[in-house]
Amino acid sequence: MTAPGRAKWFLRPKNLKKTYFTVASSAACLVIVYVLMAAQPTMFKRLDRIVYDIYLRGFTGGEPSPVPILIDIDEKSIAEMGQWPWPRYRLAELLATLYEYGVASVGVDILMGEQDRTSPALWARQISDDFGIEPDTAWLPGELMDNDKYLASVVSQIPAVLSANGTSDPGDVPETAIRSFKISPIWDPGVSSEPLSTFLPGWEGIQVPVPDLSEVALVGLMNAEGDEDGIFRRVPLFNAYKGVEIAGLALATLALGAGDNNIAVRIGRDGVRSIRVAGIEVPVSKEATLPIAFRGGRDSYPTYSAVDVMERSIPQEDISGRIAFVGSTSAGLLDLRPTPFEKTFPGLEIHAALVDTILSQRFIIEPESRVGLELMLMLLTGVVAAVLFSAVRPHIALPLGIGLGAAVWLGLRYAMISRGIYLTPLYSLINMALQAFSSSALRFWLEESEKRVLRKAFSNYVSPEIVGQIIERGSVESLQGEHRNISVLFTDIRDFTSLTEKMAPTQVVGMLGSYFSPMTAIVRDSMGTLDKFVGDALMAFWNAPLDVPDHPSKAVSSLMEMHRALDVLNETLEAEYGVRLRMGGGIHTGFAHVGNMGTHDLMDYTAIGDTVNTASRLEGMCTKYGVSSLISKDTADFCTGAFRLVSLDLVKVKGKSEGIPIFTVVAPEDAEARNRELELWEEAFALYARGDFRASGKICQSLLDERPQEKLYRIFAERTGALAENVPENWDGVFAYESK
Repeated sequence: MTAPGRAKWFLRPKNLKKTYFTVASSAACLVIVYVLMAAQPTMFKRLDRIVYDIYLRGFTGGEPSPVPILIDIDEKSIAEMGQWPWPRYRLAELLATLYEYGVASVGVDILMGEQDRTSPALWARQISDDFGIEPDTAWLPGELMDNDKYLASVVSQIPAVLSANGTSDPGDVPETAIRSFKISPIWDPGVSSEPLSTFLPGWEGIQVPVPDLSEVALVGLMNAEGDEDGIFRRVPLFNAYKGVEIAGLALATLALGAGDNNIAVRIGRDGVRSIRVAGIEVPVSKEATLPIAFRGGRDSYPTYSAVDVMERSIPQEDISGRIAFVGSTSAGLLDLRPTPFEKTFPGLEIHAALVDTILSQRFIIEPESRVGLELMLMLLTGVVAAVLFSAVRPHIALPLGIGLGAAVWLGLRYAMISRGIYLTPLYSLINMALQAFSSSALRFWLEESEKRVLRKAFSNYVSPEIVGQIIERGSVESLQGEHRNISVLFTDIRDFTSLTEKMAPTQVVGMLGSYFSPMTAIVRDSMGTLDKFVGDALMAFWNAPLDVPDHPSKAVSSLMEMHRALDVLNETLEAEYGVRLRMGGGIHTGFAHVGNMGTHDLMDYTAIGDTVNTASRLEGMCTKYGVSSLISKDTADFCTGAFRLVSLDLVKVKGKSEGIPIFTVVAPEDAEARNRELELWEEAFALYARGDFRASGKICQSLLDERPQEKLYRIFAERTGALAENVPENWDGVFAYESK
């Protein structure tokens, strides 16, 4: 039998308080990390990529595929065969020699978008135009007069892919002029047959080889874009131009060398799922990009000097049957890219690395359920860390927490190295660190802090009567955070800054004191809770910390009483300070989180949540309609019959997904005098809501003629006029405000 003194220890106030705060702290950390996961701030993206790069370095090693080789127009080749760019007949001879070696296919990583200026025919024409001399070129064979045509005659006979380059500048190259590798889309069952191009990143323009070459050769895109940090980690296998799908240079060269007639692309509901090339199913992202499984730094693949190839000093077996990429790794030609392994990785070698990734089937996979798996891991480790650091002594919890973090890091690293599956540990580690910090800080605060005196805690917020009721309860439950249905009021003095520009600071303080004194008294007298002052603004709410019957009506009554009090006060303010104040107020009713919030040193009893934000936005909208009070339908529904409520609009404010009906409150004495006018306005608003803009606008214009000072009528006269000229489809009466 449990000893009476030890029974139900967790129900003791002290332990309940610790439990509540621990759960709240843990949940807050989880929410923070979840928001970071969803928002993906730039800094965290960079951290995630750093983690990826660290894991990728452990994914290296092993023998690369023997298939891709590089033919490098290096410093040696340039020194022996002339400066770059070479005449294209020389490039043709290089490609012809590779063909004679028995190469399976050649990808030329050189953009030839302009005519070869060294062609004898062009050279002779320029000499003739410039000097009036007709050079004797009759002794040259006809096929050597035009280097582009000569290269085209060679390329047309060998398995070669020439480079094209996508650009952001709109181009005029017709899509029919692009000879790209055949692509065959295959849609998953139940997926509509959307063109592949709709899922691919597209280029506005494209640079292709000169017509002599593009008419006879396949082209592949040489583009490879780095991530936001400029580092190259993945390559797009396809891009689109004017609805035409164009394979990348490396992919097209691989498919050509493998003898494929086409590249099969499997398309799912959200985009591309995989491609099939060289008999291999390749998992890709939905935009058809593939992470490159680098073997390491540069020189990971066999590289042969172009001059050695042309002099046939390379053994036949080193080239025969291989897929060759022709280009340059020379620093002087600037085809260098930063990768996770080094800052100057040859762009030519990226093509070889991509082919190696596919042929070796060393795929880096980001599972479709990656976000869910990372979220589950973050939740699990967060809960373990929260329990660990809140229940275990710090000198034991700290090494255990470090061990847990190391286990997460090493476990996901092993998944990457052994299976090629990448899941980031970043957010799990951040969550564990936050849980450790918050739990330790909370633990310290609970152990060191003393209970606050209730009267001191609430005397600045509510009336003495409510303080007395709280004290009678004999607990601090009223201070704790709770979810309550409240009515929130925001008020603000109109044009306060301009009114006080010429006043001394002491006068401003005195005037605000004169203004706030009756306003706070009205709040307290109506059982409201004064939340805070922000400059000339006031926030108050009803129904917390204790229940307040009929709190929406009390909030609206208080606002109306404030306006009447301000009318009286203005006589004094004008005599003493030479100013008259105008005030706007907004009220919304709904659920919010209410309780003590802040730090150990400074606590504030307040309310937060969407209800508070909406009330603040409603107050700010008073000026848009030229009214002094504005309440939501959630408040108005509880005030039917108690006030004269006038419809203003159905609006979608910033931060809300649905329209909110809003109303203004008219004082009884004004309502009786303006009864006909208000009835006409309600009729006009009903017509507007139904979409009869012309009839509504006619009434609004008549009201505006009678009361030209009413901003509301001017707004709707202009709005209905515009809508009548351009009637929206599916009109629901909602007007969206993008600003607060």
